[in-house]
Amino acid sequence: MKEQKAKIRKTINYLIRAVIILFTYGFIYRQVFLERKLLDLKDFLSRVMEKENALWFLALILFMMLVNWSLESVKWKILIGKIEKLSFFKAFKAVMTGVSVSLFTPNRTGDYLGRVFILEKANHVEGILITIIGSFAQIIVTLSVGLFCLLSFVDHYLRVPYQIGEYLFNSMIFLVPSLVFFLLLLFFKIRLLADFITRFFPGKWERFKLYMAVYGKYNSKALLKVILLSFSRYLIFTTQFYLLLRIFGANLPIIEGFILIPVIYLIMALVPTVALVELGIRGSVSIFVIGLYFKKFGIGNGDTELIILAASSVLWVINLVIPAVLGTFFVFNLKFWRK
Repeated sequence: MKEQKAKIRKTINYLIRAVIILFTYGFIYRQVFLERKLLDLKDFLSRVMEKENALWFLALILFMMLVNWSLESVKWKILIGKIEKLSFFKAFKAVMTGVSVSLFTPNRTGDYLGRVFILEKANHVEGILITIIGSFAQIIVTLSVGLFCLLSFVDHYLRVPYQIGEYLFNSMIFLVPSLVFFLLLLFFKIRLLADFITRFFPGKWERFKLYMAVYGKYNSKALLKVILLSFSRYLIFTTQFYLLLRIFGANLPIIEGFILIPVIYLIMALVPTVALVELGIRGSVSIFVIGLYFKKFGIGNGDTELIILAASSVLWVINLVIPAVLGTFFVFNLKFWRK
C-alpha cells in the first residue's frame, strides 16, 4: 500500500513538473510568435545590432542580468537560512525555478511556490512567508524611489498640461515621504506583525500564528542587508533599461532617464498583471512616460515609439524570459511531496 502511494505521488510530481515546463514554454511561444510583439520589431533590432559596439553593450546587459539574479539568490539565501541552510547554487536554482513558475501566474505569485518546493527540510508555509519578506523589500525600494521620482515627473511634465493643482502637488510632497517612512518602519518592525497576530487573532488561527513566528527571527541588521541587496538590484535593472534606450537611439540624458524609468517601474508595480502580458503593458507605460519628455522638448522622431517599445521588450526578454527558460532545467528538482 505504501509503495503504491509512493508511486502515485512520484507520478503526480512528474506531471506537475511537466505542466510547469509546458506552461512556461507555451506562454513564451504565444507572446513571441502569436502576439508578434517581438517579431514585429525584428527588422528594427537587426539594424540596431549592426551599430558599432552594440553587441558589446548587449553582452554587458546580459551580464548585468546574471548579477541581478545572483543578488536575488544571495538575498533569498540570507532570508531562508533561518529555517534551512542552502548553498548559493541551490538558492540560485530555486530563484530561477521561481521565475519560470511566475511567468504565467498573476502578479508573479508562482514565484513563491517555485522556490519553496526546492527545500528539503524546512516548512513550505514558512518558506513562502519568508520569501514574501524579500518581495516586500523589493516593492518598498520600487515604491520609494518611484514616488520620489514621481514628484519631479509631476512637477515637470504634468502640472501645466494636465492642470495638476498647487494644492495637490503640495499634498504629494507631504504624503510621499510619509508613505516611504511608514513602509520602511513596517519592514524593519516586521517581527511586530507576528506579535500582533499572536495577541489579537482568535484561537482558531493557532497554526498560522506558529508559522508567523518565523518573522521574529529577523533583526534590523539582517533586514538592512535585504533592503540594500534589493536596492542594488533596482539600480541594475534601471541601468539596463537606460542603456537599451541609448543603444536603440533615444536621446535621453542620464539624469532624466533615472527619473523617468523609476516612474515606469512604479506604475508597473501598481498595475495587476500576469508577467507575460506585462510585455504589452510595459511598452505602453514606457511610451507614455518617456514620450512626455520627448514631446515637451520636441526631440523625438518618427522612431521614438519604436525605440521605447524595443528597449522595454528586449529588457523583458533578458530579465524574465531567459531566466525563465533557464529555470525550466531546474524544475525537476522540485519536490511536491516528501517522504
